[in-house]
Amino acid sequence: MVKRTVMASILALSTTVTMLVGPALADTYANQSASANTVTFAEAATSVKASLAETGQLPPGVTMDKLIKPLAPLNASDQEKFNAIMTIAKSKLGTPYVWGHNEDKGTKGFDCSNFTSYVYHHALGYKMSTASRTQNRSVGWTVPKSQMRPGDLVIFNNGSHVSIYAGNNQVIQEGGGLGKVGYLSIAPKTYWGKHITAVKRMY
Repeated sequence: MVKRTVMASILALSTTVTMLVGPALADTYANQSASANTVTFAEAATSVKASLAETGQLPPGVTMDKLIKPLAPLNASDQEKFNAIMTIAKSKLGTPYVWGHNEDKGTKGFDCSNFTSYVYHHALGYKMSTASRTQNRSVGWTVPKSQMRPGDLVIFNNGSHVSIYAGNNQVIQEGGGLGKVGYLSIAPKTYWGKHITAVKRMY
């Protein structure tokens, strides 16, 4: 019974993989998992995520902008990508909040989702939605809150606010009661820590 349940889960996940990455990578995944009768669904999902990363697969909701030179190219290490994200984000510390502002130069201000889009654009070359609820709904790979790592897109209140995880229980973001780009604590007992509704892996 357990084997049938696990294999059914793998079959369902394989269908998802085929939709995401095409039949070639899906076949590789299927061959690796077919003999693993004791594999858990979580382990299978982790295996798929590793395969996606190894192939340089872009996260959902993202395309590459070939017209700019990002600080970290697609084949950069995770640490290099995080460093690039923080370099761009910190360069905008203190930039005022302007609701709905969509100017990519970022000289006049941002709202929260324009800021996250700007950072990933100039750090990694990503083109993505500048709408917070779209970022919540269809950008990035969703991962458990317990697996949050620096560089992840952090969603609050189902997309009413977005930010980037900077490590040490802090996010860097625009607005959030500050009226400018700055850091917020997401420690477990804080307001923002209690209102995280999704975490999105971006590389």
